[in-house]
Amino acid sequence: MKKRLLAVKLILVFKVSIVFGQNDSIPNADTIKALPFFIHPSKKMSDDELKHKKEGYFITGLPELEQNPINGLGVGANIYLFNNQNKKNPFFPYTPYRERYSAFFKAFESGKWQGALNMDFPYIFNSKWRLRVDLVLENDPNFQYFGFGANTMQPLQFLDKQQGVVRNFSRFNDYFRNLAIVRQGRSSVGEANLVTDRHYNEIDYSEQLINILAEKTFAGGRGRLMLGYELLFTQVRDYFNRTAEEAFDLNGNPVANVVNGRTRLTEDFLGITPGNPWARRNIAGYEGGREGIIAFAIMYDTRDFEPDPTKGVFLEYSHEHSHKWTGSEFSFDKNLIQAIGYKKLFPNKIQRMVLAAHASLGYIWGSRVPFYEAMDISSQAEAGGTEVLGGFRSLRGFREYRFVGPVTGLINIELRTRVAQAKLFKQHFTWDVLPFFDAGRVWDRLGDLSFKNFQTSVGAGIRMAWNQSTILRADWGRSREGTQFFFGFSHIF
Repeated sequence: MKKRLLAVKLILVFKVSIVFGQNDSIPNADTIKALPFFIHPSKKMSDDELKHKKEGYFITGLPELEQNPINGLGVGANIYLFNNQNKKNPFFPYTPYRERYSAFFKAFESGKWQGALNMDFPYIFNSKWRLRVDLVLENDPNFQYFGFGANTMQPLQFLDKQQGVVRNFSRFNDYFRNLAIVRQGRSSVGEANLVTDRHYNEIDYSEQLINILAEKTFAGGRGRLMLGYELLFTQVRDYFNRTAEEAFDLNGNPVANVVNGRTRLTEDFLGITPGNPWARRNIAGYEGGREGIIAFAIMYDTRDFEPDPTKGVFLEYSHEHSHKWTGSEFSFDKNLIQAIGYKKLFPNKIQRMVLAAHASLGYIWGSRVPFYEAMDISSQAEAGGTEVLGGFRSLRGFREYRFVGPVTGLINIELRTRVAQAKLFKQHFTWDVLPFFDAGRVWDRLGDLSFKNFQTSVGAGIRMAWNQSTILRADWGRSREGTQFFFGFSHIF
């Protein structure tokens, strides 16, 4: 099954590109206009990368064909419009682009769909300011929910419907197959006579988001101060007593017209789950709601090239505040501290081998905290937040949102090694391979922080850079609960 998924996901060989004015020479320093303000030399691209950087406007785009165990087959497309201006422009060696517009849409068999429009303008109007605008729409009928708090670090546990006893499940596929088996309903909690737990760890989730961020550079472009506003509307629908699309008897035979029993979300909301932290952690959002969020961040960035760095560091502290006065139905604060570093290894012997490492610590608290806000470590960097813990940008061997709590720690390490590059149809392509290691865990309080009992996953990946600014990513990850494969765009950090 996994080999078939891998073959399906690697079908992405369509591309379109429109380029206006390009050559591969590095301009003479005498022909470049002077910068209007100082930018530190560490921000300058290498001569090799600069040689292949395109001028003017160009479009890159790829269709996506994806299949995953949660949502089935997904079909979509990404389109990017870049403007690099020309090599005589003083900002040309210091920016991945001067303008970027992107559009994305994908739809899955399960009914999940995602759409987004993004705009990004570094050094807008030749000033120290950068402006980013995002519009995101999404509906996910299989949004994963495994609980809230440090108790999610425990193994998967449920009634074994074959044996009639509650037990731990070491592998997710075994756990999920057991959930789909029908059982007698509990009339005491309003269940039907016959139910399935097919959607026990799932909810139907929708969101609409508008995000505007403005940031100003300092310290020669290495420092960045950011202020932004986000308006988010969410809708959460539970599966309790809704007809299940599939259910099975103990022999594996399909059973029709069976409804779903109580879900984990409803049990937590009602306080049924043992050790449930919802009441004492002020957790809310059972039906969704409206959020207005003011965001502030300070960042220190010495990376040489944002989309695909080879050296430098990125440090960030960000704070989000949501309250009635910001237009929100919720009241919470969210902090993030993260550090990312890149180091070239053996530069005289290997064309390009980069050790990339990321570590972050997130903390959310307040008098009314939406549970889904704890599932996102909200960075204000260009790559955005990280969905935690599990899935394609955190613990790549675990299901998405497998571990969620008020305090979240995450570590990612990758060794990115270039194995080939080529110029085809006036397009520049490079290919990297990498092993990776992910580790993370959640805690209920800051005072509980320790280096014990981290969950880990390992794996390998492939990266293809198309005209430098468009990075395609394929990762295979393995954990104690199973394996997963991902394909997408951009490095995870």
